[in-house]
Amino acid sequence: MNYIDFLKALDLRLKKYFDEHKSYICCKKFCSSCCEKGDYPLSNYELEYLMAGYKSLDNSLKILVQDNFKKMEEGGKCPFLLNGTCAVYSYRPIICRVHGLAYICPNGLAKLPYCANDGLNYSDVYSSGMLNCEPIKENLDTKFLLRNFTGVEIRNLYDWINL
Repeated sequence: MNYIDFLKALDLRLKKYFDEHKSYICCKKFCSSCCEKGDYPLSNYELEYLMAGYKSLDNSLKILVQDNFKKMEEGGKCPFLLNGTCAVYSYRPIICRVHGLAYICPNGLAKLPYCANDGLNYSDVYSSGMLNCEPIKENLDTKFLLRNFTGVEIRNLYDWINL
């Protein structure tokens, strides 16, 4: 399976999960708190696909993204976030595709979107470290999802651009 076919299949599963958990999810257009700070871990496959999205942008948007790359700090704003939206949404990495969902990690604990602590996703069913709903019963971690691809290397976006 190639990466694009993999993404199509993943997006179908994620749509189902987002539909099942829609009552816990507050994400709306221009809600970009998840893009304002983070490490944005992504694989070499995702980076290549993300850069294809960058290349498809018109030159004025490319300049804005380049300016954002120059200003990017570790744990800072995603350089592809322009005016509150993702300039390369169709090409976004797995971490962005799954963000917003609570899912099971290999250690058996649920991973929640950090915005649950900000009164957003799952905040109605999350308190004091306890999640009072069933998380998605699939590990949606990037490394796990890409386990069948060879040569997967994962770094945060800041490290990829500062090699």
